[in-house]
Amino acid sequence: MQHPSVNDPARHAEIGLCVLLAAADGDVSEREIGALSSRLGSLVGDEFPAIALGAIVESEISKMSALGPDRYVRTLVDRLPETRRMAALRGALVVAFADGLAPEEERMFRDVAIELGIATATTDTMLDEVRGGIAGPPST
Repeated sequence: MQHPSVNDPARHAEIGLCVLLAAADGDVSEREIGALSSRLGSLVGDEFPAIALGAIVESEISKMSALGPDRYVRTLVDRLPETRRMAALRGALVVAFADGLAPEEERMFRDVAIELGIATATTDTMLDEVRGGIAGPPST
């Protein structure tokens, strides 16, 4: 039996968003890889096949490469339901922040937030909370 997340476009978008923010500065550090691993575990669970997860990550990276960041971000808008956008963005921010937030990562975070329709005040609060060590649920 196939895990339900294998074909969930929103779950793929959440995973891709984590990779996008972590790679926005041109480097994915060991700390970001560790945070990404934790985030992916919370998104898909322990029973999710590692090979399938690797295929999803590779597929999202291929989309990023083919489309470029701006067009890729627009696919996130189409694939992420509004009810999941804040949590997805917050989770991706925590991954990118694992080694400190580079200016390019913050810029990408803000650009994605705008495309997803998340208010600037909310993104500022998210940034403040993650910088303060609060990785918990998204701010309202």
